[in-house]
Amino acid sequence: MKIYLKLFGIFGVILLTQISCSSKNYHQPKGQIENLTPSKYQKTPLTRQSVEITKKTYSFKYKFSSPSNEWFEWSWTYKRLETNEMINKFGISKSIFEPFQATEKNVKSRNRIIKTSLFKKEGKVISPDFNRMIPFYMGFTSPLYALTIRTLGKDSTPRERVEFLLRFVQDIPYGIPPTRSNSKVISGVLSPPQIFIEKWGDCDSKVLLLSSILAHEPRYKILLLHLDKHLLMAFEGRPHPNDAYIIFQGKKFILADPTGPARLPLGNPGPDFKGQFKKIEALQVTSADRKIPHYVSRVIEVKKVNI
Repeated sequence: MKIYLKLFGIFGVILLTQISCSSKNYHQPKGQIENLTPSKYQKTPLTRQSVEITKKTYSFKYKFSSPSNEWFEWSWTYKRLETNEMINKFGISKSIFEPFQATEKNVKSRNRIIKTSLFKKEGKVISPDFNRMIPFYMGFTSPLYALTIRTLGKDSTPRERVEFLLRFVQDIPYGIPPTRSNSKVISGVLSPPQIFIEKWGDCDSKVLLLSSILAHEPRYKILLLHLDKHLLMAFEGRPHPNDAYIIFQGKKFILADPTGPARLPLGNPGPDFKGQFKKIEALQVTSADRKIPHYVSRVIEVKKVNI
């Protein structure tokens, strides 16, 4: 599910075309995150999520099932003010929709707005820049990567970690975000920290989340696979006999769909995959992106629980 913004004519008038979600106007006090209402909400039975919001922190607890049907509860914390500020970084001001004269100065100004909003322009299309969003929000997923290692152990294989996190993300309730949030266009995408505050996400949002967790390990080479109305991902590796995979730049990448609530295993991209992609995008992450920022607590907890 994506929103495409198309520019027409010399005045750069923008037409917003929406796929499978509704448009609403939202307003929220500065520094706050508004509560959003998803469309097409679906939830896996028995999973549990909670967020305790205080003046200073967001504290999360999430109970989910592993691929081996063991149940775990993860706990971690973010500082509230900094988290809200980082969430609000994503989204284009509504001023981008206003007609403008396409002078060199105006074009540069609008391109700067697009970039600082974590969007990108490709030809006449403006869309969220996943390759910038994932490194930008990786600080928020550092506890989730650490929780993965603590749960599975340092000797776990790369495939075991992918399979475990794939289930982790699939068990997050599914819901399509609105077009706008906090008076900005977000194109129906939630950033990783906002997924846990809202306690749901869609295909785009969950691909961003899973990619930003695995990107903490340099060995993972990740592709974002754009379909007409869906987003998949793929990981470089040796496919198992029944795995669906593609060859990209001479290397094999195993397909995955983290959308949920269906618990599709690694190598099963689901019924939306027909063998064709609109675009394949390789994820680029540097060592500097893997640093844990001060607004993310290093205090984490893993509990093995009963259902």
